[in-house]
Amino acid sequence: MIDYFKGVYGINLLFRVHGSALYKGSIAGILAIIIYLLIELQWNSGNRVSDDLDHPYGVGVLVSSVSLLIIFRANFGYQRYWEGVGAIHHSMSKFMDATMHVAVFHLQSKEYDGIRPPSFFDCDDLNKLNLTRERRRQ
Repeated sequence: MIDYFKGVYGINLLFRVHGSALYKGSIAGILAIIIYLLIELQWNSGNRVSDDLDHPYGVGVLVSSVSLLIIFRANFGYQRYWEGVGAIHHSMSKFMDATMHVAVFHLQSKEYDGIRPPSFFDCDDLNKLNLTRERRRQ
């Protein structure tokens, strides 16, 4: 388990190495920047200005690919969330089933007569008042 300590606006968590996604992602990001700079220097070695990103089709490809990646990642996160909610609901349902079975069968023995919760059938005064539903009264 990762221990978190409070700091000013969580700055200490950004510079943490153990369990940090920023640390792992920054290594890949810096490597990608270095590769990009090397390719850019090689491509534009003749003092030629690159106009690749000035064209709308080039920008459209980049925007659509990044937006698809973001949408799929958000969708996977949303599915994982609802899968977790469903699993918790299922486990709570099973706990409720087990609790109901214990409640139904727990106090049926004669040993528990002294501590059994009261029932309307045990009170003769209430039974004399004929406290039933209207449709059963005739």
